[in-house]
Amino acid sequence: MNNIDDLLKEAMNAEVKAKEFYLNAAEKAQSQAGKKFFKELADFEQNHYERVKKIIESRNKSIQLEATEPTQEMPTVKSEVQGEFEPNKQEVADILTLGIKAEKEAQKRYKKIAEGIDDPEGKEIFNNLAEDERRHHDNLEAQFYQISNKGIIIWE
Repeated sequence: MNNIDDLLKEAMNAEVKAKEFYLNAAEKAQSQAGKKFFKELADFEQNHYERVKKIIESRNKSIQLEATEPTQEMPTVKSEVQGEFEPNKQEVADILTLGIKAEKEAQKRYKKIAEGIDDPEGKEIFNNLAEDERRHHDNLEAQFYQISNKGIIIWE
C-alpha cells in the first residue's frame, strides 16, 4: 500500500484532472444549465485540490490538521424543475458516465486514505472529502437519468 503522502499527492493530481475534465465538459454542453452544472463541479474539484494541498503542506511542516466540514453541499437535481433541453445529449450523457465512475473512484480513494490515518482529525477530513465525492456522484447520476430519459439538464 502507498503511504499517506503518496496517496495525498495522487489525490491532488486526481483533483486537477477532475477539474480539467469538468471544464472540458462545460465547453461541450450546449445548454446554459449544462455549462453551469459542469463549471460548478470544476469549482468543487478546485476546492478539493486546495484542501488536499493544505493537508500536504501541514504534514510537511508537522502542523496539526484541522478538521473541516464537507464543502457547501451542491444543490440537488429536482425532477419537478422543468430543466433545459441539451442539444448535445449523447456526448453529455457519455461525459456524465465517465464522471460517475471518476467520482466513485475518488470516494474510494478518500475512504482508503481515511482508513490509513491514525489522527482522528485527519480521518475526519478525508471522510468529509469522501462524502463530497459521494454527493457529486449522486448529482451526476441524477443528471444522467434526466438527460437519458428526457434529454434535459436540470440545474438552477
